This record gives sequence, structure tokens and C-alpha cells, in this order.
Amino acid sequence: MDEWSLKKRQEDKICALGLHSPGAQKIKAINSKRAELLREQKALAKGLRRSVGEDIIVQRSNVKAQQVAVKKSRQMFGSMDSHRKPIPSEETPEGLSQTLQTVLRVSQELESLQKEVQQLEKAEKVEQLKGAQVKVNTLNDWFGRYGEPKRQSQPVEMARSCVMKPRRLPFLGTSNAVTLRKGHLIK
Repeated sequence: MDEWSLKKRQEDKICALGLHSPGAQKIKAINSKRAELLREQKALAKGLRRSVGEDIIVQRSNVKAQQVAVKKSRQMFGSMDSHRKPIPSEETPEGLSQTLQTVLRVSQELESLQKEVQQLEKAEKVEQLKGAQVKVNTLNDWFGRYGEPKRQSQPVEMARSCVMKPRRLPFLGTSNAVTLRKGHLIK
């Protein structure tokens, strides 16, 4: 998580409650391991794509050479020469099968990490529900626990409702009536 996101989550009281919990730390560690495995899988996929591309080029030339050899063999005095180039992946000791096994291993590790993250998130949710039993009876209790809202009730803030200042009555001063202007969030 970058510094800006971390700062914003620490400032928000509700997000800060689950930011440094042990479950969140484990999930963060697993996600970093997953990111590393995904990078490894990406590198393997690039290498596999490159080697398969090389194999396809050689195989196409082999097919062309065999087609020419078949055509020559049908001629009356044609020679029976066939020029087959070895496929690059067959020449290497590991070959494509080893690369595919490595890709499958990485995929299985990613699946197991995903399952582990899901279990940790479930446990974290249960833990939060246990902690959610905190009784907050008044707005002051709520603001004490979770902090004041960023948008305050002011005449320039159109989203929140606002108690307007009393109207001025000509020759009498100000009115005793209180006017509540509804904000856009209530309408």
C-alpha cells in the first residue's frame, strides 16, 4: 500500500480499526507473496510464449520441407531427401513439459494462497462482528469512537442539512423562527 493510501486509512477512524489487526497483517503478507508468484507466473508465461513461437517457426519450415519432399518423391526420378530441423524445445534438456509443470505449480500455489486469504477474511469478518457489539447510544458516543464527519453542517455545504440563521424582519430585528435547509443527501 502506498503512503498516501496508508495515511488516508489511518485518518479515517472506521478504516483504522481494521488496518493494523493481526488478520489484516497476515492478509497483507499473503497478498505480497501472491504478487511475487504472479510476477513469476508472468515471466514463465513470457518465456513459454517465446519458446512456443520459436517452435512454431521451425515446425512450419519442417512442414514446408516435408511437402517439398513429398512432391519430389512423386516425380519420376525425384530424390528422397527430407530436411527436418530439430525443434528448439526438444533440444533443451527441460523442454516445454518442465516449463508447464512449473506454471502448474505456481498456479496451484496461487489457488492455495487465495483459499487462505478467503479463510482469513472470513475470520476477520467474524472478529469484526464480535467487536461491532459496542453500544453507541448517542451521536457524541459515535463521534467519540469513529471521529467527526469531514463535511460539517454549514450554509455553503449543500450536501448536508443546515440550520439557517434567523431571518431579519424589517423594523423589528430578527425572527425567532428556526429554518432548516435540507441538504441534497436528504431530498
